[in-house]
Amino acid sequence: MDILSKFISHNKTKYICAPATGKIVHLQFLNDKAFSNKLIGDGLAIEINSNCIYSPCKGKINIIAPTKHAFGIITADGVEILVHIGIQALKPDPSNYTYHIKVGDEVNIGTPIVKLSDKLLKKYNYKIITPIVICNYHNHPIKTMTTASTIKTGKIIYTYK
Repeated sequence: MDILSKFISHNKTKYICAPATGKIVHLQFLNDKAFSNKLIGDGLAIEINSNCIYSPCKGKINIIAPTKHAFGIITADGVEILVHIGIQALKPDPSNYTYHIKVGDEVNIGTPIVKLSDKLLKKYNYKIITPIVICNYHNHPIKTMTTASTIKTGKIIYTYK
């Protein structure tokens, strides 16, 4: 058990988990000013290397982008989570995303959300940069963030107030 997991288990802290396995990328290093300047939210990104994205938290699906490259979840305590799949895609093709859920569905940590096409994975050499941010972070600031360089699906990536 890592230090972050020990802290959480003792303090009943609220947390967000990795929606996929991959390499951790901090927002300030992203080549997208909306994310690197925290205009959309605070959090981190994962350079995912698998074709399925899972729910990073318990809550309700409140949005799926028309181009299907992003989805949002609202938790019971009002935290607005955005998962943006592939910031490098300038014009996302909706046919590359197959959703297992719809707006209004309740999800838990680990609920399968969306499957990515092999075409999309190959296009980006199986390295799809995916930010996971708290949009209303001024009301729910991040307390601790993982120090790991890689993460597995379902592991805690950050905690919040």
